[in-house]
Amino acid sequence: MSIYITLPADAEPEAFSDAVREITDLINSGGIAVVPAEHGYLYACNAFDHDAVSRIHTLRGDPAYTACQVIVGNSQVLPGLATDFDSELQSLADQFWPGLLTIHLMPHYGLTWDLGDGGELSEFAVRVPAQEILRAVAESTGPLAVASAAIAGRPATREIDFVPALESSIAVYADIGTLPEGPASTLIRRSILGKEGGLEIIRIGAISQEEITAIVPSIVPSIVPTISGPVN
Repeated sequence: MSIYITLPADAEPEAFSDAVREITDLINSGGIAVVPAEHGYLYACNAFDHDAVSRIHTLRGDPAYTACQVIVGNSQVLPGLATDFDSELQSLADQFWPGLLTIHLMPHYGLTWDLGDGGELSEFAVRVPAQEILRAVAESTGPLAVASAAIAGRPATREIDFVPALESSIAVYADIGTLPEGPASTLIRRSILGKEGGLEIIRIGAISQEEITAIVPSIVPSIVPTISGPVN
């Protein structure tokens, strides 16, 4: 039986802390949570729980070798996950996190996770969200594997009642109401993985090219148009 947690915007700090604790316990026990991001609800689980990650992909109907995104509570954990989180990326993180900036990084080879790609991908996508409860849960659990709580290829689910999953598949729902529409995250990666520099913008979303180049002038301009819709 799923647990439902409702958190109004004016929730008391104690209620917020209790919710984070309960969601954390259920994720750490191998459960999948439905939690809000900025513009859509997400499926979330422990990034190192192979079975839970696999169940997220099954819920979404993802094609084989689709990787979940990673959510972390703060940028300080990234040197332990990635080999190439350098000073330029730290500057971008300092400016735009928490928020809608996604960075592709090269994982340490010793990591035991499988985000759905069979452990074969040489990079993973990560960000620190502005949505407070999602960020607090990631602070508590450690890295989360997440994906939009929608069938693959469909728009983000902005109302928790429309999450397309059986209750038996979900350990806990965290409901903060209907989420606003908004842009996707801006996405940055390296043109050559593992080589310092060479950052490029591969998707313009909530953060403009001008805002990015104001922090890292050497970044390669993007030719990808601004998009909106998905939360990742």
